[in-house]
Amino acid sequence: MKKRVISLIMTGVMGVALLTGCGNASTSAPAATTDENAPAATQEAPAATEEAPAAEAAATEVNISFYTTETGKDDMYQELISDFESKNPGITVEYIAAGDDQLQQWMALYASNEGPTVSLMDPINIWENQERMRPLTGEPMLSNVDEASLGTMTFNGTVYAVPMSAAGIGLLYNKAVCDAAVGGDFDPSTIKTRSDLKDLFDKIEATGVAATCITGVNWSLGSHFLCQTYGAAIGDTKTRVDYINSIISGETKEIDNDVFNGFMDTLDLLIQYNYNKNDPLVGDVNLDAMALAEGKCGTWMMGDWAWTYMADLVEDGAEFGLMPIPHSDDASDVTNQYLQTSYAKGYCIDASQNTEEQQLAGLKFIEYITSDSHSQEAQAKRAGQALPFKNFSATIDSPLGNSTASYIAQGHTLDFYGTPSLYPSDIWYECGAYMCAYVSGACDRQKLAADVDAYWANQEKREY
Repeated sequence: MKKRVISLIMTGVMGVALLTGCGNASTSAPAATTDENAPAATQEAPAATEEAPAAEAAATEVNISFYTTETGKDDMYQELISDFESKNPGITVEYIAAGDDQLQQWMALYASNEGPTVSLMDPINIWENQERMRPLTGEPMLSNVDEASLGTMTFNGTVYAVPMSAAGIGLLYNKAVCDAAVGGDFDPSTIKTRSDLKDLFDKIEATGVAATCITGVNWSLGSHFLCQTYGAAIGDTKTRVDYINSIISGETKEIDNDVFNGFMDTLDLLIQYNYNKNDPLVGDVNLDAMALAEGKCGTWMMGDWAWTYMADLVEDGAEFGLMPIPHSDDASDVTNQYLQTSYAKGYCIDASQNTEEQQLAGLKFIEYITSDSHSQEAQAKRAGQALPFKNFSATIDSPLGNSTASYIAQGHTLDFYGTPSLYPSDIWYECGAYMCAYVSGACDRQKLAADVDAYWANQEKREY
């Protein structure tokens, strides 16, 4: 059966708010490696093979559809669909490529009673439409998914999606600069506390290089830095939601919270040693990428997606990595040493407009996308980011993506978002402005905390 590639151009359909993270990212957070409320995988992860075992037998002949909001990868997904169909005779996948109005187009399909069998969506969209979705808790394919990545896809204890990829967030480092600073082979695992980080910064500055770099933009400061103050250091997902609800109700003030103050102390350290201290809101990602690549600064507060900006700038043989941002001087606190990781999109299965046979075929398709070695290789090569799957062994061209993958392999990651309903979709924009003011010296910590409190006071209580 000939496959059709559909590019939707639809308007006038109600939408749901998008969860925004970085310029591109959104989405971590167990107290150690996984949320105690997220279902843990109990089966051994399958080995990487050219054909992953089926989740369940599908019907002999079944047509399903796949809708993706991951733009710029149409050719990759079409090639993967062809490979999947060759390995799963009887299943035909119709590929639906999203345009600019991704969420509206998705909802338009539902309005036409053509809800896609499998969709790749932001977790907030899945959460707000969970009544349409097939629960995935207990599906065998979850045994191959890193447990720490499931919090973002878990609502009220039920898994509704499988994460697409993992994006590490922290301090990027130029290894040559750090090697020179420590007089040997720099090991990022030695940075267990804020004091350890200050010591490294002092040693870098002693070599004549700026210790670190802050990109003064709202999405980086308002999402990736500020949102850590509501993360794993607070506790498990329920504790995090309860904490935010206490701020919304006025029972808690940010300025009285040790985690908030700890991260702000670390931010003060970054501000002190900032490569951009003379113009802290210049906000040019490309210039900052160049500074790290050329060794003008030793570290950069960003995420592994920054390799997109750096790849063409680095010299052959140059080494770069990623390490967590410590928020305290407690060397025993793993949240100082585990990497905050965002899971920005997830694969979900519609149960409202697709038959059971189609849903079973959809499970096989997701299992292929996540577990098949050919699929993993294609995604790793195209995205340059780690995949949160236990059998993942594909080659990642990006050293930053490889760094994130190493934390995943060790079980040393924290789910940045924890649950898709935790952060309002405009937090990066609204609170990012307050954070930029703080970094530029336009306000003190008391004013910052009061502004953030006022922002939360206008929000609805979060659900868990």
